[in-house]
Amino acid sequence: MINDPKSQLFVAWTELRTSFVVSNVGEFSRSILGSHFKHNNIRNLPTIFSSFVCQLNMYGFHKINRTPHAQHRTSITSQTWEFSRPEFLRVYPAVL
Repeated sequence: MINDPKSQLFVAWTELRTSFVVSNVGEFSRSILGSHFKHNNIRNLPTIFSSFVCQLNMYGFHKINRTPHAQHRTSITSQTWEFSRPEFLRVYPAVL
């Protein structure tokens, strides 16, 4: 998904290439995740994104908390989240 051209507006590598960032969680959930996670209510974007985060956690990814303090008060759908896993590096495409 991180290398898929369809998701480039929402998912990108960080500068060090050791983690990735998901921006505009609401639009990402609607445009990208809606086709990957089947839920009864596609309008429940926090549930779709939560399912995505659970999948990442299951595979050893963890959220990196670099979110500015003010962003914690914004809606989850407009937030930016960063995830990493020690073995997940852009320089090693075989492990992607």
